[in-house]
Amino acid sequence: MGKFGLMAGTAAIALLTAAGAQAAVANNDAAAGKDNGAATVIEARVQMAQNAMPSQSSSSSTADLEARVRALEESLAARDERAQTDRTRLSTLEQQYNYASWTFDNGRPVIATGDGRFTMGVRVRFQSDFAAFSQDSAHPAGFAGPSDLSSGAVVRRAYFGVEGKAYSDFAYEFRLNAGGSNGGSAGASGVPTAGEGDPLLNKAVVSYTGLPGWHFNVGIIEPAFMFEGTTSSASLMFLERPEIDNIAADVFGAGDSRRGIEIGWAKTDALWAGDNLTATATFSGQKTGSAANHGNGGDENTQVLGRITERLWTNGLSNIQIGVSGAKVLNSGSNGVNGGSQTINLQDRPEVRVDGTRLISTGGIAAKTADMFAVDLGGNIDNFFLGGEYAQFTLDRQCGAITAAANAACASSTSVIDHPTFSGWYAEASWILTGETKAYSPSAINNEVGGFNMPVPSRPFSFSGDSWGAFELVARYSNTDLNWHTGQLATTSQLAGVLGGEERVIALGLNWYLNRNVRIMIDDNIIKVKKGTAALPNRDGQDINVVGIRLQFAN
Repeated sequence: MGKFGLMAGTAAIALLTAAGAQAAVANNDAAAGKDNGAATVIEARVQMAQNAMPSQSSSSSTADLEARVRALEESLAARDERAQTDRTRLSTLEQQYNYASWTFDNGRPVIATGDGRFTMGVRVRFQSDFAAFSQDSAHPAGFAGPSDLSSGAVVRRAYFGVEGKAYSDFAYEFRLNAGGSNGGSAGASGVPTAGEGDPLLNKAVVSYTGLPGWHFNVGIIEPAFMFEGTTSSASLMFLERPEIDNIAADVFGAGDSRRGIEIGWAKTDALWAGDNLTATATFSGQKTGSAANHGNGGDENTQVLGRITERLWTNGLSNIQIGVSGAKVLNSGSNGVNGGSQTINLQDRPEVRVDGTRLISTGGIAAKTADMFAVDLGGNIDNFFLGGEYAQFTLDRQCGAITAAANAACASSTSVIDHPTFSGWYAEASWILTGETKAYSPSAINNEVGGFNMPVPSRPFSFSGDSWGAFELVARYSNTDLNWHTGQLATTSQLAGVLGGEERVIALGLNWYLNRNVRIMIDDNIIKVKKGTAALPNRDGQDINVVGIRLQFAN
């Protein structure tokens, strides 16, 4: 029995060794495209081992060896199946990588690679405005204000551009604008082709988004700044943003087409469940397509600005948010050769762009630097929306011809003698009659971070479907005061006060969203202007009514 056990063990070892050798041979043969019948060879070797064993081998030992052989066969089959599965998966991935797909999200054509790392979408935005002005026909003696504002039409915006991502961690946007304020577009020289146009190159930005919650924008950007400034122009409740937002954007570096760098961060549930904390910081220069404020002997117009918002509460559909914005003009730039005058002018139109006349304006104030701050609060409860904002602007006015002999602060003509301060505020409300809600944007790599956008109609307009889209009633009151020390007269030791004027606008409107891409807006602006001289503070005041209509397509 001892000899029998020794021989049986030797046969088993020989069997396993032969099986391993045969597996190696089978692998080599498979790589060369051969089929040597691994199972047949294994069975032959098993038979040889069995023949070499003494006749006294028990039937139980033979059954054990057969079980081992079956296990080896099953292992080989499983290995071949895994290899085939791996080849199939690799082939599928290669096909997906090379395959490009087209989609139409929100009417926006988007092409993407199979792996999703590269995308390109086509963006179009068209806004055509018509406005009719009605104003006082009688004016006081010496009246110097505009008496016949021009009714008419203008292509307010005509955007065409592309946007997308590259290698997943980078995003880009390139946009041209063939429309503009009060006429056509400004070309490369900065001279509008018709009236006062916007720069042709409206946006050209590259963004890095590889860090969760962060984005870094470089190029020709549109910074995220102030409450209405974080609402897309396609989602505005009225034809134009409030005057204080327009003034801040133009003077403090947040307007369209700014050369600059922006860093942004956003995080939901940052401080408590449901909150949304955002922060952006921007260094910007002058608008592209213009040589203004970049003359010989002076520095380019430069600003730093930032915004912080916190969503205080949300239930998924409703949101309440508070925000703070701040900015500083580092250098107002040179408006002439050899370091010509550095001036800042706060001004705006009466929340419509068909006529380019500014009814209130501080005029050019000699100032190299300025700063401002704004606070805002807004939110929606289901289909009701309410928001408002307050802003204050302070300029560091220079002495000019006043000398130190007359005023100790005036060591030179560029020394700061005083700080004219101006302010404004607005409150606005919306009621979406058809029940939709405004969409809140908790994060974005453009200027729509922490903003409220237009509703999406639940039943787009269609005669055949007996649906009419969405309807929204809107109202806004704004007050902008560009007067400062109106009774202060110029003397040898001080400069005169500023009589930029005060403007109050009551805006009432109806927005009809036919579908996600098309809407019609009707606004009625009731305007009261107070402006004049120190002796006659309301000499140029008047009442004006403007009815404006906009047709818009945006994807």
